[in-house]
Amino acid sequence: MVTFCNLAIGVILTRLLGAAGFGLYSAIIVVPVMVIGFTQLGIRRSAIYHIGNKLLPEDHIISALFLLLLWTSMLSIIICGFVYFFSDSQSFDPLIVVLVLVTIPLLLTNVFAGGIFLGKEDIKKASIINAGPTIITLLLTILFVWGLKMSVLGAFVALALANFIMFFITYRMVIVQFRYNITWKYHEGIMKSMIKLGLVNAVAIFIMQLNYRFDILMLKKLSTLEEVGFYSLAMQIAEQMWHIPFAIESIVLSRSANTTDDKFVHRTVASIFRVSLLIGLVAGILIFFIAPYLVPLVFGDEFVKSVAMIQIVLPGILILLGFRILNSRLTGMGKPQLAIYAFMPALFINFILNLFLIPRYGGIGAAWSTNVSYAVGSIIFLFIYSRMVRMPLNEIFRLRASDFHFLRDIKNRFKFRPKTG
Repeated sequence: MVTFCNLAIGVILTRLLGAAGFGLYSAIIVVPVMVIGFTQLGIRRSAIYHIGNKLLPEDHIISALFLLLLWTSMLSIIICGFVYFFSDSQSFDPLIVVLVLVTIPLLLTNVFAGGIFLGKEDIKKASIINAGPTIITLLLTILFVWGLKMSVLGAFVALALANFIMFFITYRMVIVQFRYNITWKYHEGIMKSMIKLGLVNAVAIFIMQLNYRFDILMLKKLSTLEEVGFYSLAMQIAEQMWHIPFAIESIVLSRSANTTDDKFVHRTVASIFRVSLLIGLVAGILIFFIAPYLVPLVFGDEFVKSVAMIQIVLPGILILLGFRILNSRLTGMGKPQLAIYAFMPALFINFILNLFLIPRYGGIGAAWSTNVSYAVGSIIFLFIYSRMVRMPLNEIFRLRASDFHFLRDIKNRFKFRPKTG
């Protein structure tokens, strides 16, 4: 559903805004995406870890989350406002900037709430929190961009209203339903523990966000808004492969924080890794061959240049798909810092390659840079993961008939049942 809605939003925006308009939209939205990746301090994953361990009263954890929500929202708004105000590459509409800044605390509320539900292993509510904003954004995008012809402004009005609606849904789910006794007391021990773990998460997430989005920032600086639009669409289509393991990734993170049977989870995660790569490979081959026909048909002839970018970046997207599964396991074990060790070198490579390739090849150059950086980071991380869980690489990659028994467990929401006896 999320994949379909994202693609539908992309169709509407590319068709009605054109390459330059979609490039402008992407250039604006990339700022809060990257900033929030750091300023949320990794609290979502920290909440999963603390709630899942059940070592502290949940009321105290939720109260601490509310205080952290206020702090991180203020920090995000300040940093984004600063970036927009001093941007020298594009004069952004002040009304759009205000809408983006107002949306930030609403979006963070949904992010933190997702951590609460995953920590409680309530996968259904976590899925609602994840999918809800995208579905509502699609409906409102149809209204404001297509129906009312509000162009780029309409796209951000839709985004703001969607998160506003989800804010009230989240409030009812967290406060009204669970009846937490929320206080504004400063729980020093909990706050320090969550921030300590969360900061490491935040740095890891920020490094990953830079790897995901740094190319768009450099394209905006070194190329044209049209190239930003072509490349943004290419990444949006290719990254749909990441939705293959998204539900699995969230559940691995949740279960990892709620089990003591490490060997069982290691085997299960390896099985998920293999199945996800296999499904991703099939999906990637399909996207590679249908993209030349699908893109002009669905998004318009103006975006034909996106086709080559999609085809080039698919291997990197597939490689990173496996990383997301394995990284969820280590994060659930309280070791998010390991992703930093792997992707800091990849980020440096991404920057250097973009610096040389974008001025000459535009979005094509950015796609090649992304491929190389994703591959380097993922390969380094794979060796780190193998050593941490004491599982040889051939064990991680060896496909077994039993791997596909896991697909049967999807109906049971991926329930991990530690073996006894």
